[in-house]
Amino acid sequence: MESDRGPAEAGVNAAPEQRATPKGDSGFESILATTSDAGHIMVGPDIEIFPARPRPDLASIETQAFDAKDRRIGGEQFALLCRNSRVPAATSIGSYKNLRTHNVIRLLQAGIIDWKPDGRQRLALVFEKPQGRRLLAEQNGKPLHIAEDRLIETLIKPVLEVLQEFREVDMVHGAISLDNMFLHGAEGNEKVMLGECLSSAPFFRQSALFCTIEKGMAQPSGRGAGTLKDDLYSLGICVAMLARGINFMADKKPGQILVEKMEQGSFAFASGGERLAPALSEFLRGVLNDDEKQRWEIDEALRWSEGRRVATKQQYVPMKASRPFVFRDEKYWDLRSLSYAFSQHVSEAAAALEKDHFLLWIKRNFEDKLLAKRLDPIWSDNKNEAKERVVSAVCAALDTRAPVRYRGLAIFPTGFAGALAEVMARQEDVQAHAEMIATQMFSSWLNHYFEVEGGEDSSGLVTLFEKCRSFLVQKMPVYGIERVLYMLNKEVSCMSPVLLKHVVLSPGSLLLALEDIARGANKPENILDRHMMAFISVREPKMIDPYLGHVISRDRGYQMVGITRVLAAIQRRFNTGAVPALGNWLISLIGPAVDRFNDRDLRAELGRRTGKLENSGNLSAILELIDNGNLVQEDLQKYVLARREFAGLLRERALIEGQLQRRKTFGRGAGRQVAMVISASISLLCILGYLIMHFSGSAA
Repeated sequence: MESDRGPAEAGVNAAPEQRATPKGDSGFESILATTSDAGHIMVGPDIEIFPARPRPDLASIETQAFDAKDRRIGGEQFALLCRNSRVPAATSIGSYKNLRTHNVIRLLQAGIIDWKPDGRQRLALVFEKPQGRRLLAEQNGKPLHIAEDRLIETLIKPVLEVLQEFREVDMVHGAISLDNMFLHGAEGNEKVMLGECLSSAPFFRQSALFCTIEKGMAQPSGRGAGTLKDDLYSLGICVAMLARGINFMADKKPGQILVEKMEQGSFAFASGGERLAPALSEFLRGVLNDDEKQRWEIDEALRWSEGRRVATKQQYVPMKASRPFVFRDEKYWDLRSLSYAFSQHVSEAAAALEKDHFLLWIKRNFEDKLLAKRLDPIWSDNKNEAKERVVSAVCAALDTRAPVRYRGLAIFPTGFAGALAEVMARQEDVQAHAEMIATQMFSSWLNHYFEVEGGEDSSGLVTLFEKCRSFLVQKMPVYGIERVLYMLNKEVSCMSPVLLKHVVLSPGSLLLALEDIARGANKPENILDRHMMAFISVREPKMIDPYLGHVISRDRGYQMVGITRVLAAIQRRFNTGAVPALGNWLISLIGPAVDRFNDRDLRAELGRRTGKLENSGNLSAILELIDNGNLVQEDLQKYVLARREFAGLLRERALIEGQLQRRKTFGRGAGRQVAMVISASISLLCILGYLIMHFSGSAA
């Protein structure tokens, strides 16, 4: 089951009192959602969403779309409800909302709303409804016709304008495809408008057709952030489909499209051997170059659109063998195609690798010292490894641009957090993901990639994944696979199983989510779990790291003090206001913290004072009672004095009991001392009397 609900970094906790969280780092204001008598969802005072009017034609994969109305403006609007497993680009919402271009659909409002129809909260994105028709209404349908001589003005220039603005705000679109484009305007003067790109992580929702060969080989959730070059590639595929008037996806599986791209090259695949207009052909050669270093940048595409000459770059041609390698009765001439085939059929690949003819084929056909350097350690270091591990290592060595492929996963290093978030949101097994980190697959991939491709130093990313590996080794809360998830991706919401109905993008949102949970009947045993602790530690380390020793203590009293410190710090930092249900939940659990005090009367007094704080929602006041430094010190001092007094009484008691054990002689010593004192006193009196009489007689 997927997590789809909750208060977010800059969203709404739609609890009964209708509290909104403060503005968050993502740049969009919190919004307040209420349900009208007619069952409509009011988002703030002006926007109305109609749950009874779904618009599946406006929804992307795993989102829901509904008609909406913004009373401030005319026209038509719609609301898009996102899912956590798609890792929506929440931190880019502010930048997107401020775009100046009219060639991408306009965002009106965004935030977390309480979606009553599903009984959960969703990130809602309210857009102006795009005018016109989709360029591709059905996946296997035929694209709309645009005359070849109109493609530059109608499609290419508007999209380049959008990408130019995206560059200025340090964004990529990551969702350019014909089914996310709309043709509008008067006949003969039509323009293309791009659809939204916020409901999913970049390149998450794209078909493999519109992705580069490398990204197409990765699973959608593991493709990583990408660059504007990847957006230009997607635009090139769209242009080629419209220029030829055919759907490249019709009756083809993604794997078949990938194989054709690898065998022919992206430009040859897209052009299909047809003669296109020289200008379009030049553009497609530039943006569909399979060598990323040779592919056009946005500046080169803009110069071309202005009619200026751009130097033609050589198309990427993979090295081919003089003789094919036969695998599963298919002939393979290049390393990339063979690597892809190995990754799709691991058992057969493992059997083929055990035979000598594979290494012999490599040595005879590819005089590549770097390739040999990558392959040689595999046979020694992975000799006793499982076949999945060996095949994965060989695939990475054969094709350094492809994603890391292991046990059915295909993930780039920058896409690991998105892939991990997807399986965690669906509550699926993450063992294979953990193994990829533990066995340093990403570190090896990075070393291979930068060794072959050059470019920026990989040490930063390698160090990052080494940190992740060290986190996996540590079993205590705040570490483990949970910390890896939140450290690698700032967009990911808290994936705690307790928050299945919440979207939590900041510690402030988490506090309000816990307030919502505290109102229910089935509260968990512990307020903070491993996910929550790791999430807070990564997002706001000052909120939990200083108190971590208490939070993870086995002493329940100290643990509750630590948890209260964390929650009170979050309440102060994010100014969330009172959280009465959470406060009452804390009060019901802080008994062990009160029992730490030694003074029985003080414990009773604290019990009475905590009772007075019920329904106040002031976590700092609750903390002050159980974590008052002066009170703790005074109680300790009194306890030390009482212990000393008690120890003295015990010694006196032991002395008396020892004397009582000697009953026959009991009291003799004391009697002798008394007799001695009495006799001494009598003797003194007698002497004193004698002296008085003696001196009195002498005087007479």
